[in-house]
Amino acid sequence: MSLSGAFSTMGLADLLQWAASAQKTGRFDFRRATTAKELYIQDGTIVGAASNEPTEMLGHVLVARGKLNEEQLRAGLLARRDGNEFIGQVLVRLGFVAKDDLLRALAERTEEIVYSLFEWDDADFLFEPGARPGPKVVLISLAVDHVLLRGVHRHDEMQRIREIFPDGRVVLARTAALAPQEIADHPLARRILESLDGRRTMDEIAFGLHASPFPVKKFLSEAFRANLVTIVSLEGPSLPLVTGDAPDAELVGLTGAARVAAARERLGRGDAEAALTLLGDLSVHNDGEAAEVRREAEGLFLGRVYAEEFPAQAIPSLARPLEELVSEPLRPEEFFLLSRLDGHWSVSDIVEIAPMREVETIRVLRRLIRRGVVRLPVAWNRPTPAGSTR
Repeated sequence: MSLSGAFSTMGLADLLQWAASAQKTGRFDFRRATTAKELYIQDGTIVGAASNEPTEMLGHVLVARGKLNEEQLRAGLLARRDGNEFIGQVLVRLGFVAKDDLLRALAERTEEIVYSLFEWDDADFLFEPGARPGPKVVLISLAVDHVLLRGVHRHDEMQRIREIFPDGRVVLARTAALAPQEIADHPLARRILESLDGRRTMDEIAFGLHASPFPVKKFLSEAFRANLVTIVSLEGPSLPLVTGDAPDAELVGLTGAARVAAARERLGRGDAEAALTLLGDLSVHNDGEAAEVRREAEGLFLGRVYAEEFPAQAIPSLARPLEELVSEPLRPEEFFLLSRLDGHWSVSDIVEIAPMREVETIRVLRRLIRRGVVRLPVAWNRPTPAGSTR
């Protein structure tokens, strides 16, 4: 028998304890806005996890930990014999990653997916009894009691971090203090420290490093306590990963159900991007109807862009040298994509390499093309057909 609900009525700890005490076998599906995570249970023990969060995907985990660079990740994606070949096997076959490093990263990534759920204040859930992990899910064995202890510790740690850094908009700079050797020996910690320039926020740094926000914030909170870093600003700019022009002026002030209704109306007209822009507000992220409209809008938007504007195999390039674009008013995610365009990477390559969801990457790329900052080969540089999304 399946079980469904929300954390507001049955919390994560209660769900896991229920599954453990009843020795359940099946899959928990957790959804918050556009993020979906899966937890596999066998006889009351957690045996696997999966996520659609880009920074929790294997390639990005390996890049964040310094075990792989972006060029190697792209080469691995291109070298897959078919779309179903596991990227980890390809990276080992090419000699980019040692098998032991791969297995360690896979286990740590799976545990990170599990423990990250304790950061969610609310989410919808569904338990499907009898469901078993597919061939690409890495099998582990985590006792629920152990997970709950670690999860409570994770939650408490996040509370302590928030006492120093209210959110990811905090801007930090290095102090004159010398970093200990253990930081130099830790690839992610070293790269985080090297990324501090007194201008970029913690969210921007995590984004550029392909890293999940939690390990970045955890390290920086420890570095702050050790006087290795200092706070420049507590209110830097937010990191707007889904970008788009503002909707009609009269809709800007709408909130909650009214905004969702407006998005559905825009979607009904076929204006998928206006619907996505309306649903980009945090106030509707945990709304079930909003999530449904968003999924429909994303499918329509991506289908139209690939069919009418540029296909996945098109190879975009810079309209001007990157050094000339530095003076442009670029957002962090825009600069990230621009710095990866070398005239060889296709749209699908960029989607795979960017630490964003596909729809976010395509919206940013499309925006840059329309601004004339990025150009497409002549074969794909055609006007937008009438009636398509704007």
